Amino acid sequence: MKLTIFTPIGIVLQSKISKITAETMNGYYTLLPRHVDMAASIDTNIITYITEDKQERYVACHRGIIVKKGENVTITVQNAVVGENLDDLIKVIKFDFKQNEELRKELNTAMARLEMGVIRGLEKLHKGGAYG
Repeated sequence: MKLTIFTPIGIVLQSKISKITAETMNGYYTLLPRHVDMAASIDTNIITYITEDKQERYVACHRGIIVKKGENVTITVQNAVVGENLDDLIKVIKFDFKQNEELRKELNTAMARLEMGVIRGLEKLHKGGAYG
């Protein structure tokens, strides 16, 4: 199989693999070359894959989609970090990905407040006769 992992900034990993295990929103999946085609949402977790030369490798992924179609497994995520040390990848998930999630929530809150301010300003203009 061929594994490709994408983030918004580009391809993080391309590798020939013999097996991949990922936690989806519906539980764990282990995909092998003859596994049925599928697509699923994945939450923040560590994906394990076995290279063709039988080496176990890991990728910390931050929310996305996994798709298996034929011999291709494509994972598209917000962020991904490839590593060989599980402890380091767990720290990446706990600190970096969680910090990014908190910043995203703060940004969404600020954007919602800004949108409401614009709407209120337009309503005041409309009531004041500017549109009518």
